[in-house]
Amino acid sequence: MDLSIIIVNWNTKALLHDCLRSLYSDIQHHSFEVIVVDNHSSDGSPDMVREDFPQVVLVANEDNRGFAAANNQALRRAKGDHLLLLNPDTKVIDGAIDRMLAFSQAHPTAGIITCKLFNGDGSLQKSVNTFYGFWKSFVENRFVIGLLQRFHMQKRFFMSYWDHQQTIEIDWAHGAVMLFSREVFDKVGLLDEQFYIYAEEMDYFLRVSKAGFQSWFVADAHIIHYGQSSSRQRRSAMFIQNYKSFYLFLKKHYGLASYRLYRTRAIFYMLLWYLNFSFVRSEEAGVQRKIYWETLRWHFTKDSAIA
Repeated sequence: MDLSIIIVNWNTKALLHDCLRSLYSDIQHHSFEVIVVDNHSSDGSPDMVREDFPQVVLVANEDNRGFAAANNQALRRAKGDHLLLLNPDTKVIDGAIDRMLAFSQAHPTAGIITCKLFNGDGSLQKSVNTFYGFWKSFVENRFVIGLLQRFHMQKRFFMSYWDHQQTIEIDWAHGAVMLFSREVFDKVGLLDEQFYIYAEEMDYFLRVSKAGFQSWFVADAHIIHYGQSSSRQRRSAMFIQNYKSFYLFLKKHYGLASYRLYRTRAIFYMLLWYLNFSFVRSEEAGVQRKIYWETLRWHFTKDSAIA
């Protein structure tokens, strides 16, 4: 079998249906299996998969095991020569997966392959970035980014300013679409389950790089990514989890100094954004103010400590 496609789902029934339908209509030149791991959805997702896509291998968890752990459940049983981690809020178009597989087969040293993402309205979704480190932790705030843009230095730190028009070697990309070979998986292993959700893709890209492989962005493969559909259901909790996972990533790969620097910077700028939204009278500003306040409070709890 050429490919195992792995999708982790939590309460995105309609989007998952469209994603699966696009897979079976778009992939033309390779044999594949689809494994859906459902993290205890309450919206009827497992029943929809059973009824509408009986060919899918469904793993229905009795609790939410997190993104990394759920992917690992499927990776352990996958049979394909290539493995694709795909978000449920995606729609495959224009032979994207066939193109990515062709690229992988032509580049045997390729690590993770990703593609060009588009928002639901057809606009480009910038997804590529550079690895984090001490200096990037220092400059990553909107004020400093503005100065970097003024002096044309932003691309050195943030690939998100790149136009995403060329096929190039990259550091990492957001984890909506991650294709890699069985050889890469056998050498690098499973996702790190310390990351409940978020930052697991950065961790895996970096581990793949350290193992001697090069990751690639393939510009002529296109996928629509609607973006963060399950995360929006619990905005404050997911905002906090994002910081928790990123702090874990920094400490794991770059050490205590980078972690402490970024954490201090994050608290300072979070306070500024909380104050900023305090002067704006709108429903969304109120939501943002609540998110920043709850995240600030979390930073001073025992739960925020990274062991």
